[in-house]
Amino acid sequence: MRNRFQYEIATGRLTLPIAIILSVILWIITLDDKMEIIPFLTGGFVTYLLIELNTSFALVRNRSSLPSALFAILYSSALFLHEYGKGECWILLLFMGSLYCLLRSYESRNASSYIFHSFLWLGIGSLIKPDIIFSAPLLLIVMSQLRSLSIKTFFAGIIGLCTPYWLITGYNLYKGESIMVLTWFDHIMEWRITDYTNIPLQDIITTACIFIISVVSGITSIMTSLNDKVKNRIIIGVMNTIGIYETLLVMIKPMMLKSVLPIIITMCAILFGYTMIQRSGKFTYIFMIVSLVITGIMAIYNVMLHFGLNILI
Repeated sequence: MRNRFQYEIATGRLTLPIAIILSVILWIITLDDKMEIIPFLTGGFVTYLLIELNTSFALVRNRSSLPSALFAILYSSALFLHEYGKGECWILLLFMGSLYCLLRSYESRNASSYIFHSFLWLGIGSLIKPDIIFSAPLLLIVMSQLRSLSIKTFFAGIIGLCTPYWLITGYNLYKGESIMVLTWFDHIMEWRITDYTNIPLQDIITTACIFIISVVSGITSIMTSLNDKVKNRIIIGVMNTIGIYETLLVMIKPMMLKSVLPIIITMCAILFGYTMIQRSGKFTYIFMIVSLVITGIMAIYNVMLHFGLNILI
């Protein structure tokens, strides 16, 4: 018999409204710069997109807003993601567009078109953060999982990835300026040990909390999907692949944390929600409680440290 508390959290109508209210409160009380409105809006839009993603691909049979609720809370609790910075917040939105196109390519006659647009979103993202180009092999791996990798789709992806740079090159030539593309990726292969030591302890603790929830959610979702439909098993495998790949990418290039962590949070939210809706038992009940506690402690810790730093300043 399904655990009542878990069922109410996973499918209850109040789960998402309460999560949104708590998230908005976190954003308001920690607001330091008006530019933080942009990450707030992009996060809100992705929260809505997660609902549409579940509707479009029918990952779960029950109506649930749990993935959106968990994403909103985790994204809001990671205060360093509130900073606009160099526009890293747009990476998540572009990646969601890329993911949607990838999933649409599954057993589609128009797979080449979807793959082109998927790589196009990634190419646009690399204009904001050049290092995100390292996610291109990930798209190829996902394409093989979705059975949409072929010679035709491979070259469609290459063309989509290069299209933003062709447009920029044409514009530079038209204006008589130097070709920016030649120097765009000059520093992406750089690696320094100081990249690890420069990460604030607060960010490390926040990331570690998210990783713990992500790892357990990933493992349990794979076990749960074994009894699901083939399409759902494939999609869950895709989400796990993305989470693992992006986690390894952060470990190798920690300076990408601010760009990649929101993607990891998104995959974590989807896998966590899928597990809690499709599976019920003592383990999932305990895991849900522990996850809520970890998230709550993480949010309180970050808020307290935020105000503590402001007082010291």
